[in-house]
Amino acid sequence: MRRAISITVLSTVAGLAQADNINPFSCSDFLNFNGNQAQTNLLLNASKETLSWNWFRCLNQPAPNGLDRVWETLKPSDQVYLADGAKPTPYGAPVTLPAAVTQAAGKIPGMNLNRVFHNLNATLQVDGLPLEMGGSVPESQRGKPVRFQLLMSESTFDYIVDQGVYNMNGQQALTGDLNFPATSWEAKAGWLWIGSDTTYQAQLANDGYYIAQAYYQNQDGTYEVGYAALSALHVINKLVPGWVWTTFENVNNHSYTVTNDIPPKPMTNSTGPTPAAALVNTAFQAAYKDLSRYELIGTQLQTSPKLLANSQLESAFQSQSSCFACHGTAAYSKDDGYFNFALGGDAGQGGIVYPTDPVPASDFKGYHKLDFVWSLKRAQWQRP
Repeated sequence: MRRAISITVLSTVAGLAQADNINPFSCSDFLNFNGNQAQTNLLLNASKETLSWNWFRCLNQPAPNGLDRVWETLKPSDQVYLADGAKPTPYGAPVTLPAAVTQAAGKIPGMNLNRVFHNLNATLQVDGLPLEMGGSVPESQRGKPVRFQLLMSESTFDYIVDQGVYNMNGQQALTGDLNFPATSWEAKAGWLWIGSDTTYQAQLANDGYYIAQAYYQNQDGTYEVGYAALSALHVINKLVPGWVWTTFENVNNHSYTVTNDIPPKPMTNSTGPTPAAALVNTAFQAAYKDLSRYELIGTQLQTSPKLLANSQLESAFQSQSSCFACHGTAAYSKDDGYFNFALGGDAGQGGIVYPTDPVPASDFKGYHKLDFVWSLKRAQWQRP
């Protein structure tokens, strides 16, 4: 009992100290752990929740262009895993928007072509199902899916390019396991689509959502262009060999997203905030008003805590969601393709079950491990 109390007190004190207006944590080179991985490991061991919030704070600081936030300048996966399997353009290289997007943006008040336009090109979660919007959303958005995107840091991108695994040809040619550098980061963002509805945009802004410019392509090839509200942000990095897994949500998501029950119910998170996260949330939300409606759900190191989910990104399978265990199955075989981490048969008891404990190493015979990076599954075969 004494040990449990001491850890809780340590977490609380660390959170309060770091969330003070005179926050000693430096954001100057945080993506490279400020050049001191050992010191960052000490902070992780002292309070992983405090460190997670500091990373979140740094990611949400203004980018060098003064228009976007730092995390928005990470490279989106659709600019890495190209449809034709070609080599991607260098990190940070400007990407030309589709002409139809630029044209539509010019007709929407407030749009700035010098800011990032997020390509919200995904709606299906790991289980193959979307999360629907509902509750307080306008009738025009009711039943439509929450959208999301994947992004990566320069270290992650450089390693993928250097290893040639940005397409299926490179993954097929693998002769060993991947081993990303310690400064590798990935982010996964969940978004509520707004479009050009200024009343709805103001409502979400009032509820503390970060509003950004975005677009997506319809099945018929046309584009939707407008604004979107950030509902969730997964943030991971390889500070430790098993990666650090951290996830944030807006506290008002239950008002705008719903379950697949009939009738639908407000979508909530069953895995957190964890007790340690809740303590640190209070301090940081009070100190950083622009982030005060976001909360840390938890930070996972290996299987502690055993379950961690984001209600916007792992909606229907939160009771089986373990970032570490699921991503630990990222592997590719020349003969069998990607490792199937969904457990069937006896383990699945007639259904689908996702691993919450590490899968035995013997199950990966004939596979090359992808070092927890499942985004590689988005790679395509190179076209002649």
